[in-house]
Amino acid sequence: MLRWGCFGLLVFSFSALAELPAPVLKVANLRLPATAEAWVAGRERIAELIKDLHPDVIVVQDVRQATDSNNPACWLGSRLRYSCDFVSADRPSQAIRRGSAVLTRLTALEDGITLLHGDQTVAAAGMQRLQLQQAQLNVYAASLRPKDNNSIVRGHLAADLRAWMEATSQTLPSLVVGDFAAPTNELVRQLPGFQPSRRNPSLRRSEGRPGNPDEHGLDVLYQVRSFADISQQTIDLPAEDTQANPSRLGMMVTLRVTRVVPQADADDSPEPGLL
Repeated sequence: MLRWGCFGLLVFSFSALAELPAPVLKVANLRLPATAEAWVAGRERIAELIKDLHPDVIVVQDVRQATDSNNPACWLGSRLRYSCDFVSADRPSQAIRRGSAVLTRLTALEDGITLLHGDQTVAAAGMQRLQLQQAQLNVYAASLRPKDNNSIVRGHLAADLRAWMEATSQTLPSLVVGDFAAPTNELVRQLPGFQPSRRNPSLRRSEGRPGNPDEHGLDVLYQVRSFADISQQTIDLPAEDTQANPSRLGMMVTLRVTRVVPQADADDSPEPGLL
C-alpha cells in the first residue's frame, strides 16, 4: 500500500507540473534623459518609478558611456539590483561609447553580441537567453536607426539581425526590444513572424521622434507563435512643479509565454557570440 501511495503522489506531482500556468514576462523599453544634468536631477525618481513597475527585463536605448562618468543604464541596474549588459559597436578604448543596455532580474543563461552592417557606421545588437520559471527565452536588443536612414539601409540592418537570430535562437521563444526608424508596415515585412506590441495609432505617433511621425519608435516585437500580448502601457515620469507635462521614458509590455520549449528540444545551433 505504501508503494501505491508513493506512486499516486508521483502521478499527482507530474500532473501538477503539467498544469503550471504559462509564465508571464514584463519587458520595459526605455530612453533615459538625454543630458547629464537632466539625468542626475531625475534618476532617483526614475529608479523609484521603474521599481514600482517591477519589470523582468529592461532595455535602455541611446545609452552614452563615458570614461569619466558612470554608465546611466548600469547605474539604474545597480540601483534596482538588476544585472547590466552594455551593447555597443564602439571600441572599448573610445572615450565615449554609445549603444544600448539590457538589464534583468532573471537568470541569464547565455549572452552575445553581433554587428549589423547597414551603411558607413555599423550598429550592434545584443541578446540574452533567460530563464523564466520553466521557460527559456531569448531577448534581442537592437536599434535599427541608421544615419543614412532609407529603406534600403534599414533593410540591410534588419536582414543582418534576422540572420543572427536564426543562427542563435535555438528555436526558443524570442523577443526583439528596440528603437525602430522604419514605418510599422516596413518593420513587419522586415521581421516576419514578429508582432509589434504597440498597435494603437495615436500611441505609435507619440513614440516616434519629433518631426518623424511615420517612424515606429520604441517597441517590443514578439513571436506570434510563442507569446500572447496581454497588455502594454506607456512609462511617464510625473511632472514636477516646474514642468507642464510628464516626461515620456518609454513603454512596458506584459506577455504570456504560450510555447515553452524544453531545453533538450532546442536545436544544436551555434552558441550566441560575436558573428
